[in-house]
Amino acid sequence: MAYVSTYQVEVRSYELDIYNHVNNAVYINWLEHGRSKLLQDKGFNYTRIEQAWGVRFMTVRTEIDYKSAMVLGDKAEVSTQVEKVGTTSVTIAHAIARLGTGAPVASARVVIVYTDAATGRPVAVPAEFVRLYT
Repeated sequence: MAYVSTYQVEVRSYELDIYNHVNNAVYINWLEHGRSKLLQDKGFNYTRIEQAWGVRFMTVRTEIDYKSAMVLGDKAEVSTQVEKVGTTSVTIAHAIARLGTGAPVASARVVIVYTDAATGRPVAVPAEFVRLYT
């Protein structure tokens, strides 16, 4: 079973759009934080993976399905896990659910590609990453 990382967020006033609900672009920030936390939970961060494995990863695709709006003061739990490992890519699944009820707010898939830190060319997903997160 894949490792699941979670964190909670409360909607802040500066995240609202003209309609007083969370702007769709804010969700991308929440997803990025989820991927950072996924790494941090196992003792990594973006700099550490470069130092440890000589790689960086680049986001190449983000798709989000919005299910319900969030407004000021709402709280949510963001869950992040590895869904699929390819040769050079990893698909990350995210779920955002309303805290308390668990009602879905959004779901997302993000595809990242591992690249050589020196050349920027795609490389195989590090075996240690697979071991730690799948």
